[in-house]
Amino acid sequence: MRVLFAIKSLNVVGGGAENVLVELANGLQSRGNEVGILTFDYPGQAFYALSGDIQRFDMAFNQPGQPTSPGQFFKAIPRIRNAVRDFQPDVLVPFMHSTFVPMALATLGMRVRSVFSEHVDYGHYIKNNAQYRLLKMAKRSVSCTTIPSRGALMTYPEQDRKGMRVVANPIQKAQLVGSVPHAHDDRPVVLSVGRLMTEKDHAVLIDAFSLVAAEFPDWTLRIVGEGQLRDALEAQVASYGLENRIELPGATRDVAAEYANARFVVLPSRYESFGMVAAEALAASKPVLSFAECAGLSEMVEDGRNGLLVKGGSSHEVRKNALADGLRKLMENPELCARLGTAGPDSVSQYDIESILDEWEALLVASEP
Repeated sequence: MRVLFAIKSLNVVGGGAENVLVELANGLQSRGNEVGILTFDYPGQAFYALSGDIQRFDMAFNQPGQPTSPGQFFKAIPRIRNAVRDFQPDVLVPFMHSTFVPMALATLGMRVRSVFSEHVDYGHYIKNNAQYRLLKMAKRSVSCTTIPSRGALMTYPEQDRKGMRVVANPIQKAQLVGSVPHAHDDRPVVLSVGRLMTEKDHAVLIDAFSLVAAEFPDWTLRIVGEGQLRDALEAQVASYGLENRIELPGATRDVAAEYANARFVVLPSRYESFGMVAAEALAASKPVLSFAECAGLSEMVEDGRNGLLVKGGSSHEVRKNALADGLRKLMENPELCARLGTAGPDSVSQYDIESILDEWEALLVASEP
């Protein structure tokens, strides 16, 4: 089977959907499929390790992390169509709306079947209604849409769920179990991993940590990731005088070492379609603290079994105080942390990559012309 994935960028630093695509592409290639990846990147190095047997088609009109202008895209349409013709895929798999809508337009009239891989829940589109209308028009051309969790699926209007299928993101459990911590001092670490962007809401985590920092002077908060809010978050940390207690080291390819070094993981996201970080943390036997209102996380994190869920609502003040209470509960109780962490691996066993690859192969075969 010939599968052509499409994504805006592989060169961008970090990114959950980018990581998922690389894992799927590598896995499908290793199983004897012919896999290509079309990007809007200029030629460069992928952030995540991509098999050398996978052909990249870089359309060279978009810098990583930057929006695509209509002018740039329309100039690139002939290159996109030629790349699709050259690869002759059985199935085209665009990842995320930012790639899917342009790809649907660029391949108009071409007889290639498409499976759209969605990676956000409906909360993203509430503030982007025009974007959602374009998405719904483009979805008329696909055989089905995948979404990573039932929780994310149920956030969409009922009439729009038709043709959407839950296929979870894969995790590499073997790489996460028993990983070696990176070099660090002996202070216990609270870890958060994710792009520094509004929906991840690291700002509320920094505020919450500031409320408990004096009670737990030996603890460090480590926020691993990169993004457009770095300057604002660094200024927020400085306003509390916590530069020596809150670390923002940037993105890393060796996230397994980060999990190994942490006591527990906290994810303050306002919404997640799946929660790749939560799945990886649980596989690494680390409990997860998150908000009950976040559908993609509350489906995976079971309060009192493998982590803690706190009620935050929409108010920043309420979210801050609730998260501080959750931090306090885990920081003062190492036995609770250990018990919750022990339950983690079994709770995410269904997301192991081989099982997810089986699902994708079955889906893609069914989508062939």
